[in-house]
Amino acid sequence: MFLASRENLHLREKTRLADLGTRCGIPSPRTHRITTHRELPEILEDLNCPIVVKGIFYEATICRSLDEAVEAFITIAARWGLPVVVQEYIEGEEYDVAAVGDGAGGLLGAVPMKKLSLTEKGKAWAGVTVGDSELIDTAKRLMQSLSWAGPCEVELIREKATGILHLLEINPRFPAWIYLATGAGQNLPSLVVRKALGQEPAPLTSYSVGTMFVRMASDMIAEFSDFEKITTGGHVTRGEI
Repeated sequence: MFLASRENLHLREKTRLADLGTRCGIPSPRTHRITTHRELPEILEDLNCPIVVKGIFYEATICRSLDEAVEAFITIAARWGLPVVVQEYIEGEEYDVAAVGDGAGGLLGAVPMKKLSLTEKGKAWAGVTVGDSELIDTAKRLMQSLSWAGPCEVELIREKATGILHLLEINPRFPAWIYLATGAGQNLPSLVVRKALGQEPAPLTSYSVGTMFVRMASDMIAEFSDFEKITTGGHVTRGEI
């Protein structure tokens, strides 16, 4: 396999992201790590509402009052465990960069995407590739600082008031929208496979700006008898074998 080291997995944790950002010269929201909702009143004096309450692994909720924050803490802690992350809310446009680090501080490929539509959990439901060199440069600085190996998703937000990019998260895997990168001209999963096989693929530097994806749901029509067979036996057989 071609994956990030255990040390790098710890360095990009949400609770340590500010330290990483400082090291790379990339600002990030002020962040608190808490284990009880009783810490929230003091935190709100520092951050002010709205704030973002996040699970240590997944899920984020924007909260505009102490009551909302307490409710979000209880829900997220029950789903994802402790600690829970409380983060300064930054208003602005959200961007993601799907990237592959070469393990030696270089960038094998990167495709930046602007989020056009979000789910209730803040995940991209539609997006478009953008030609923004600052996004690519940010990914390069992170890969260089970490000597990151393998896939990742860098989540960023450009603050509306200042235009400054802030680092929100580094996810140690490809995003669900990764096929957009392939559609735009960079088959990033292929790079990872080739590195895992011991090959040395050339870095990908170009991609098509303005390539868009929209996620959609579709209904599937089937016989209930087939559903029963899949549920009980794991498969449906058509015809003779």
